[in-house]
Amino acid sequence: MKYLYLSLLMFVTVTVTAQKKSFQSAVGIGGIGGYHYGAFAFSFEPRFNFYEFSEKESLSIGACFAMGPSYYDYSTDKGYGGPGPIQPGWMVNVPVTVNYTFGNAATPRSYKYMGYSIGAGYAAHNGRREVDPGPGIDTTEVHAHGLVLDGRINFPMGNSSWSLQSSYMFNFSNNNPDVKGIFSMSLLYNIGIRIHQHRERRHYEHPREYYHELDREMRKKKKEDRRRIMAPRGS
Repeated sequence: MKYLYLSLLMFVTVTVTAQKKSFQSAVGIGGIGGYHYGAFAFSFEPRFNFYEFSEKESLSIGACFAMGPSYYDYSTDKGYGGPGPIQPGWMVNVPVTVNYTFGNAATPRSYKYMGYSIGAGYAAHNGRREVDPGPGIDTTEVHAHGLVLDGRINFPMGNSSWSLQSSYMFNFSNNNPDVKGIFSMSLLYNIGIRIHQHRERRHYEHPREYYHELDREMRKKKKEDRRRIMAPRGS
């Protein structure tokens, strides 16, 4: 079995080394929520494209770090004294995923097209909440980790690229039995992905010298054509 793992590792290493690679990043805002738990998130995602099939198709590994204020108001749903104030806390979410991306933002050179991305990986989540006594609810800390599924739509806007990203993490931790999973959604700006490519100048956008040279060439050609017509036959 160890030889199989070693062979797979060597194959992946050689494949990654032989292919074109690139780096991308994105920033954005969004929200994260679970059962009786929610947070506002500021996101930053570094992404490494380790296998580029073409300019519009890639495999990448990335980590969409998210941080922001969280809140929890357990008493509003369980009748412990009626609605209570929202209690702020703090949240950190770190998923690491391998993604397949096609179209827009698949690589730094993928420009105008719409695109999509799907991926899977593992995530860790830490947050804080205020709770009232209740069955299975006995801690103000949220510590979760587990399998995460990621999907996004990449689209051009103006001369920039944006992504609407969503993910769901299955909570494998026993710390918070009421939080079965954590859902997130973000709007991300893909840094450095321009949409409008450089275009050649149109004929009326060239400098004046260009037209003078073109006019000289046309006059020269007309003289040569006139000389050829007027030349005696057989000469």
